[in-house]
Amino acid sequence: MDISVILATYKRPQILFKTLERFTTLETEGLEWEVLVVDNAGDLETQKTVERFLCQLPLRFFVEKNPGKNNALNYGIKEARGDLFIFTDDDILADSSWLKEMWEGTRRWPEFSLFGGRVLPKFPPGKLPLSPEDSFFIQAYAVANWDIKEGPYEARRIWGSNMGVRAEIFHLGWLFNPHTGPKGGNYIMGSETEFSARLESAGYKAVYLPKSLVYHQILPEQLRAKWLYHRAFKAGRGHAHKKGLSDEPMFFGVPRDLLRQLIKVGMIRLLFFFDRKKALQSGIRYWRIRGMVYQYREKVFDKHR
Repeated sequence: MDISVILATYKRPQILFKTLERFTTLETEGLEWEVLVVDNAGDLETQKTVERFLCQLPLRFFVEKNPGKNNALNYGIKEARGDLFIFTDDDILADSSWLKEMWEGTRRWPEFSLFGGRVLPKFPPGKLPLSPEDSFFIQAYAVANWDIKEGPYEARRIWGSNMGVRAEIFHLGWLFNPHTGPKGGNYIMGSETEFSARLESAGYKAVYLPKSLVYHQILPEQLRAKWLYHRAFKAGRGHAHKKGLSDEPMFFGVPRDLLRQLIKVGMIRLLFFFDRKKALQSGIRYWRIRGMVYQYREKVFDKHR
């Protein structure tokens, strides 16, 4: 088999329906492929949604109730049969040539093991974030639209919604880290980038395939400040998790300079109360620092358990 598409889902049958519906339009002539949907909740509506497409797609459905997206992906990895595993999310809209472009790209770069496609945001009609060009928004909405041509690039720039990995990597025992990624409401972001970074450190190389394209469905609630602040908090946790314990002077397990930044940004937020754009930007920074503080405290707690 050529390709195994693997995606995890958690109680989002309406969004998943749109994703699977778009899969029915994929150009797959000459490809032997399969889609593995791993439900991380055991949700009946999700099962019914998948069953609606059994006659239209080469689908296989699994349930992994051990909480965490990465646990679900690791389950799918053990069941997949393709030579290339393509990971995506339950909220994407794939371009019709998505799989074809990814597959042909892997053949053009036989010495490479990791492949990242392009990811563009699909905002609700008439809706845009206040600062879509900011680096935070690029990360928050999982936009991978790098201004480079097809070719080698840093593995950390691969997003999990459009990620290809040769199956031989997993046959060697590599898996996603179950301690990162979505697992309830408060989790450490960066699971796919953490996985890619580990592989890159081990000598495996990545290629950018811009013609392999998917769109990330942005929901109306994901444009609101509350969602963005929560996202910033999780991004802060992910940054601190990757950085490790600091050698800087600490105060109750947190770098003192980080606490000073938290206080400073908290005061700045008050100054921008009536400037919506600046208030949002300072709020995002504030909650990102809070996430870092939280994660440092978690590390200290884990160290002494």
